[in-house]
Amino acid sequence: MLPAKIIMDNRKTFLAYNEFRKDIFSRLAPRDSEVILYLLPWLLSINHPAFPGYVKNLAHPVQVKNINTEKKIIQSQPAFHRRFSFRGEASLLKPFSSVRWIQGLYTIGSAGSIGQTSRSDCDIWICIRRDDFNDGLREQLQEKARLIKDWLDTQIRMPVFFFLCNVEDIREGNFGQVELESSGSAQKNVLKEEFYRTLILICGMIPLWWVCWSPEGDISYEETASGFARDGESDHDFLDLGNIETVAPREYFGATLWQFNKSLTQPLKSIIKMILLRMVVTSPADELLCHSFRKHILAGGKQPFVDPAFFVTRLAFDYLRDKDEKLFAFVRKCFYLSYDMKLLTKN
Repeated sequence: MLPAKIIMDNRKTFLAYNEFRKDIFSRLAPRDSEVILYLLPWLLSINHPAFPGYVKNLAHPVQVKNINTEKKIIQSQPAFHRRFSFRGEASLLKPFSSVRWIQGLYTIGSAGSIGQTSRSDCDIWICIRRDDFNDGLREQLQEKARLIKDWLDTQIRMPVFFFLCNVEDIREGNFGQVELESSGSAQKNVLKEEFYRTLILICGMIPLWWVCWSPEGDISYEETASGFARDGESDHDFLDLGNIETVAPREYFGATLWQFNKSLTQPLKSIIKMILLRMVVTSPADELLCHSFRKHILAGGKQPFVDPAFFVTRLAFDYLRDKDEKLFAFVRKCFYLSYDMKLLTKN
């Protein structure tokens, strides 16, 4: 198991990086980001008829892990009350003995990066443990999320999509539940690699994968995860969503087929993802993009950070520049157009 000091150092760096991503999100979409990053986890953690997401006869209270330690959310509760003309002054984030925990809320994709544009949506994974939610309570949580989404659709410009995921399924790479949006059952670790590389932790537990790294190398993720499991989840704020070492060729094939489908509606985005797929397939000896990105963030220690979209753009340009001049020029335009940037130089 990794020494505690390394884990805590990595945790500190990840949280600083996560705030960096939230800041980008806030700068690019001030009003929408405030709702998604702070109001959303609060709405999921309360159940009152004055607020969106109220489910009558909710079987058990549901809250997002660590929400009571999120200072900005706690401080914003009076503003949340005023927004919905609620006159009560007491906090609705009450302690419950029978609470069922949402382990974490995470974005996946372009939010909080240079890839975020006025056309971007926001995919959010709501991660729960299967044993904590029987079928009835899971359906109630889905209903709660649907009601909140209906309200969001009328209040913010950025489309938001929720995906209710079991921690155990993510750990095993079973993404059938998100199949309609991202062909999860075909992509498996391709989707998991993108998740680890692009996520923003909105609220909840830190993915253990993100802190399971050492500059010395030779780290056993399984041994570290087992150590935390023995300690009990209440003793730390890390969530075991599983390791990722490699991606099978058939999964790259499935991801490629899915991009052909997506290209009918999002051609620029699909071209970029196809180039990244080509880059990793033709460089099998190289580490996964998420591994390279994690090392770049954690090894740097302090800001300035880079966001994942800029990171992969730079890698793609380096990969193509000396291979095919015409293809490089074309792909560069695709990146810039997709990111709403102007092509100012020929470099």
